[in-house]
Amino acid sequence: MVLPLGKPMLEMVVGADWLDELDHVSFLQHQRMADRATEILWRNAGGPPFTAASPTALVMIDVRARYARELRLDETVAVHTRVTKVDHRRLWLTHSLVCEGAVATTVDILALCFDAGKRRAALWPEAMMEKFQHWSVGSATVEP
Repeated sequence: MVLPLGKPMLEMVVGADWLDELDHVSFLQHQRMADRATEILWRNAGGPPFTAASPTALVMIDVRARYARELRLDETVAVHTRVTKVDHRRLWLTHSLVCEGAVATTVDILALCFDAGKRRAALWPEAMMEKFQHWSVGSATVEP
């Protein structure tokens, strides 16, 4: 059942350019979809554009994928995102790639607030922290 996953952040159609030599959608395509959903969440949280000098950036420090179903050419895939946990400098996300009403892949991400100018971990700005907390498991929905 898809309901607990929240609203889709984006939908994409599996294209021929996603397929490898085995007519298979590779991990990189699954990760690209999760990355795009993370970028949408970042913008919705008020995150600034990513630059080499940005005082607040989001960097992924751990990514884990679990596959439940193969994705096939021309299928529509919706990416649902949940904030599962947040603290003063870390953010845990779960992206569920849903196709034909079933979860095809789950991508768990641990992200870190990063000051690119200083090249070190930073604290989430207060307004972002409030949004992340609002979106965390209690509400389970991130507005796209």
